[in-house]
Amino acid sequence: MLFVGVMTGTSVDGLDLALLDLPTDLKPQAARTTPFPPSLRRRLVALSSAESDEIFRMGEAHIELGTFIGSTCLEFVRELGLAPSDIRAIGSHGQTIRHHPNADSPFSIQIGSGHVIAEQTGIDVVADFRARDIAAGGQGAPLVPNYHYELFTHEERVRVIVNIGGIANISILTPESASATGFDTGPGNALLDAWIQECRDKPFDLGGSWAMSGEIHEPLLERLLRDPYYEANPPKSTGKEHFNLTYLHDHIADFPNIAQADVQATLIELTTQSITSAIEREAAECVDVIVCGGGRQNDYLMTRLKEMNTKRAVVTCESLGIDGDAIESAAFAYLAWQFLERLPSNQPAVTGAVGLRVLGCLYPA
Repeated sequence: MLFVGVMTGTSVDGLDLALLDLPTDLKPQAARTTPFPPSLRRRLVALSSAESDEIFRMGEAHIELGTFIGSTCLEFVRELGLAPSDIRAIGSHGQTIRHHPNADSPFSIQIGSGHVIAEQTGIDVVADFRARDIAAGGQGAPLVPNYHYELFTHEERVRVIVNIGGIANISILTPESASATGFDTGPGNALLDAWIQECRDKPFDLGGSWAMSGEIHEPLLERLLRDPYYEANPPKSTGKEHFNLTYLHDHIADFPNIAQADVQATLIELTTQSITSAIEREAAECVDVIVCGGGRQNDYLMTRLKEMNTKRAVVTCESLGIDGDAIESAAFAYLAWQFLERLPSNQPAVTGAVGLRVLGCLYPA
């Protein structure tokens, strides 16, 4: 059975799609990334910060994103020489606009209408993966460790899969374990992208070249690393509700003369140190660090990650023959298959839910 997985992450940089043949082969058969139309990206970015008339703006973006996902899925399928009838289901994560699993009434909101996607494509859609885990007392995130376990577990070696999107998360894979553990480590690209967008009007720091031109500001780094999130025990997850531009400005306010490039260099250090500290704390015996997500394309970030993990092999997914941009979208194709098979797809050890749960909601074609 062929499944299409669709993912848009906290970086809001585009729509990732992957084709999986399940349960035959867990590796993506094909993948593509499609940039958002500028008007849609502006809507999605705006929804990550509180402004007036949020409900109306959310409703419009919910439908517009669903329409874009549906049309892009059809293009992807047809480019592969397939018909909609060849696809068993689309697993769509949607765009997270709020993630508050620790609120008094916990919730996480992903938009991108499953109804619209099903209507446009004529394909069954599985979406809304996080809500059931949260209802069962979990964080609703991260959900990819289950797929990482099936795809990357080695029979002898302890591995850590590092996904660096807007937020970074790790999956810990041990040969003797029947499942993965994992959690969000903190900011990945979120602060880096927000800072260069504000200072240089660029969406990201290509290759980390701007960060390399600066120097690490140790007092700022020390202050950033004092955030209680890093010392909190898993299960835990976070998002841009916490790690955002306002948060960064609050921390640099006492350093009025700090150079902009030095802030960027310091943020690279924050991401790599928080990832490395999480590995040392929870998976010190690991020998392989496999990096996926957009952060792997930041050369300076990867260099610092390797320098901090000299006793480990730090490689990208491509070294294993897997497209590092396709992993998360492929995971949601896998979660869609699990839903149709009524198989639980959360890991209570990862999310903190009281038990295993079937995740997702079906939007029939």
